[in-house]
Amino acid sequence: MSTRAIYMAASLAIGAGLLAGCGESDDAPAGATKLSFKLTDAGCDPAQANVPAGPVTFDVTNEGAAGVTELEVLDGDTILGEKENLSDGLSGSFTLTLDPGSYTLYCPGGDSAERGTLTVTGQSKAASGEETAAVDDYRSYIEAQTAGLVTDTEAFVQAVKSGNVEQAKSLYAGARMPYERVEPVAESFGDLDPAIDARAGDVPAAEWGGFHVIEKALWVDDTTQGMAPVADKLLADVKLLQQKVKTIELEPAQVANGANELLGEVSASKITGEEERYSHTDLWDFQANVEGSKAAFDSVKPLLEADDPELASEIERRFSDVEAALQPYKRGDGYVLYGELSEQDKRKLAQSIDALAEPLSQVAAIVVQQQ
Repeated sequence: MSTRAIYMAASLAIGAGLLAGCGESDDAPAGATKLSFKLTDAGCDPAQANVPAGPVTFDVTNEGAAGVTELEVLDGDTILGEKENLSDGLSGSFTLTLDPGSYTLYCPGGDSAERGTLTVTGQSKAASGEETAAVDDYRSYIEAQTAGLVTDTEAFVQAVKSGNVEQAKSLYAGARMPYERVEPVAESFGDLDPAIDARAGDVPAAEWGGFHVIEKALWVDDTTQGMAPVADKLLADVKLLQQKVKTIELEPAQVANGANELLGEVSASKITGEEERYSHTDLWDFQANVEGSKAAFDSVKPLLEADDPELASEIERRFSDVEAALQPYKRGDGYVLYGELSEQDKRKLAQSIDALAEPLSQVAAIVVQQQ
């Protein structure tokens, strides 16, 4: 089953006899079916839905759920699309182009409807030459980035295992940047992302591993003692990621969604300083997320220019604005530590990201209309 994927909206409930709605959406791309979901303490509402193959827009609203803040569409263990960080009262959407088959609806934390089923019927549409070119371009990018991730992580792991704290610190931020450029792709592989990138509290303490465990040892404890097994597992996981990206199925709207998700990574965690809470190297992550977003956008830009060249030009300008906003904090090949920024500095960075995210969020819907 292919991962033809894009946005979120209205709903069709099956089995229990609750019909939440299925049809054309004023907010969805032309020809897209709209599905609407609520996040509740139970999980996904509805937990069962049917939809014809093709573009599907998912609208997601949190209606009072404290422990459920996201909805994912899964093909096996692969995340095709998601809307996350929706606290009580917030809503959002994403669009996917889905082939016929059975998919999993996943609302982590739900007590009785954490998982549901999305059934897609009908026939899929073959990709055009332009769509294939866009996907091939982005695939080349993520393969190059994961190859670099392995190389950089090998050097970082060697420093950790040799007990060289200062060298490990100097390599840490750079080793993470290739990962941050392809994070939406990495997140699609289920438990692989938290194994590599979970922060303290994201997973049970006994399961915590990856970059941030070593970060804490280096900056808080000033040691690498006990980190060799963690480092070995980290290296094995990034090598597994490198292999997985070679076979992942992609489509243009999914790539466009990924561009926007990377900006969400900045606004959800980098801008708060919580991502690199021990090393305070958040601006390296910030830069890598923006670079990854730009690469994803560049891959689908030819498709966008055919329909809306003005929007394409505006997005290019907004990317330039973000680069300009980051420039004052550059120091050589890196950046100042995040603690050196004032609250006003952080607001300016957030504003530049928000100004880019708004037009960029329109790209997937336009691309899916061409499929």
